[in-house]
Formats: sequence, C-alpha cells, structure tokens
Amino acid sequence: MNSSISNSRRFTFIAFGGGLVLLVIMLVVLELFLRSQISGDANSQEYRARFLHGKAPWTAFGDSHVEGALLSGDWLDNLGQASDNLNTIIAKISLRVERGGVQGVIIPADPQLFSFYRVSAEQEDRIKVLNEDYSESLMLFNPRYRPYLGRTLWSVLSNPSLLWSSSSEPENTQVQSAEPTRPSDWLKSVTIRVQLHTPVANFSKTDDAKAYRQLITGLRAQGIDVCMVRYPVSEDYLTVSRSIAAFSEVEKFFDDVAASNEVLLVDVSGLLPGEIFIDPDHIPASQREYVTNVVKERCAVNQLN
Repeated sequence: MNSSISNSRRFTFIAFGGGLVLLVIMLVVLELFLRSQISGDANSQEYRARFLHGKAPWTAFGDSHVEGALLSGDWLDNLGQASDNLNTIIAKISLRVERGGVQGVIIPADPQLFSFYRVSAEQEDRIKVLNEDYSESLMLFNPRYRPYLGRTLWSVLSNPSLLWSSSSEPENTQVQSAEPTRPSDWLKSVTIRVQLHTPVANFSKTDDAKAYRQLITGLRAQGIDVCMVRYPVSEDYLTVSRSIAAFSEVEKFFDDVAASNEVLLVDVSGLLPGEIFIDPDHIPASQREYVTNVVKERCAVNQLN
C-alpha cells in the first residue's frame, strides 16, 4: 500500500513538473514570437508617440480605412487604427482634444461604425495601451496582444519557422504597405465584407448613433472644426452594399448629422477605380498621398485659420 501511494505521488509530481515545464516553454516561445514581431510592428510605438506628442492642427480618427488612407504630415496627425470602434474613437478624441492644440478633427462616416461586430466589441484595453508604456515589459502582458495569445501560440506551434520570420503579425492590426495580388474569390470576399459591415437594425435609435451625434455637437461647441469623411471602397463593394437598405439608411443618417451641425460631409467612397483595390475596402499604399490631398481639399483645411 505504501509503495502504491509513493508511486502515485511520484507520478503526480512528475506530471505536475512536466506540465509546468511545458507551460513555461510555451510561454517562452510565445514571448519570443511576439518580440520577433516588434521590428514589423514599430508603428504601434510611432502611433503612441504621435497620439501623445503630435502637434498637427488637424487629427483623423477611425479604423483601418482611416489608418490606411491618410498620410500624417505637417497639417495632419493620422490617429486611425485598425478595428477601432466608435467608443474607442470617442475616447481617443476626448484625450487628444484635452491635450490641446487641435484645430480640426476628421471623423469617419463609414457604415461599419454601426455594424454588430463593431458596436459589440470590448476595446477598453486600447485606451489603456496609450496611457501605459509596455515596451519594456513582457509582451505577454501587453493588452494589444492579449486577446490573440491562444491563436498566436497555435500558429507558432503549427509552424515554428514563424519564430525566425518578422514578416507576419499575430493579428492584422496594421495596414499592409505591400500591394498583394487580388484574391481569386474576389466577389465572395466582397459579399462577406459587406455583410460584416452592414449596420445593425434600427441603428439610428441606438446609443451609438446618439453618441456619434453628441461627438460632433461637442466638438463644434468647443470651436473645433469637424469634417466627416466616408473613405474609398471598391466599386464592387459599393454595388453590393447599395442593394442593402441599411447602407442607404446610414447615408441619410450621416447627411442629417452633417446638416444639423453645419459641418462638411466628404464622400470619397467611389473616388478610386475598382481594379486598383487590394481587397474590397482598403486602398493600396500608392494611393494614400492622392486620397490625403483630396480629403484635405474637400474638408477645406486651412492651416492659416
């Protein structure tokens, strides 16, 4: 009996120790992979620095449509970041305006602001990252990567060569500068993206719609210029979306908000020819300067004001 108990305890200790060692190895592998991405993810630190210290008189906020469409420069700090939802946008605008020096703000007027996957997203950690510097701590503790640790670990274990490559990212949070080949199942991709971006039913009566109106009104009350912009998407995306009533409703909503607050609404959704798009709703890097100049002109940006 004593021998049996002793063997059982020994097996338990070995199993526990082996499990602990395996867990440590997995965490080390995951940390190494995340750190291997830092060189390709330098934009996250640049973004934080621009947010905290940028001094351009105009700022732009929004998701990957904004991040990938506008170039930061003397007149503009592009503070768009992939997947930012309305709550995150409002919180970022509030923090940036509080710091001072803002003459004008470019607000997104894209339908996906009111889609289910955006209004239901929990993104409190995105604001936390802006206020805390994680560059010297373990990447495992960085809120930006935390939601994707399981998926990232599985990817690394499935393909260990990723540890020696910095070309891929744990999550597609950065707009790609390359211009990849258009996927063969293009129309399927368009349909999926449009469905994903479709505003929720009765979106105009939701708290998010109310918050959007209040955002514009609040900025204008502070004497800050506002320009609402709908960003370029492919012709196929526009064709499919126009067959869905919710997209027409969101256009009317943005028209009403702009008119009520006497701000410019700039729609450049059809600005670019469809064949140059790298995916249904993101422009190639080669067009960013052109789109930036068009937005600046149509938003009547004047640095002398």
